[in-house]
Amino acid sequence: MMGKVALGGAVALAAMVGTAWAAEIVVEQQNKAFTPTSASAQVGDTLTFTNGDLYTHNMFSGTLGHEFNLGGQSPGEKKSIKLTKAGTFEVECQIHPRMHLTVTVK
Repeated sequence: MMGKVALGGAVALAAMVGTAWAAEIVVEQQNKAFTPTSASAQVGDTLTFTNGDLYTHNMFSGTLGHEFNLGGQSPGEKKSIKLTKAGTFEVECQIHPRMHLTVTVK
């Protein structure tokens, strides 16, 4: 019985440690631009877009293996994606094509 309790505790601790290391990378949208324009993250982190602009945005990535489309994002709205794969990808706004963000996930 002692071995089962110890193993259960180790699994619970591993789950807590895995969660504790995940970070949230916040990307602001203001004046039709991303701030910052590049971000570094770890697999498991969350990339959150905060629309502080007066305009609707639509973040997407067409980078092979990292494709996503968050759809319309109204002023004041936040939208997030979980980073599940290592690599570098580009994020753009489908509405404002001059908005670019480079994300590197390790």
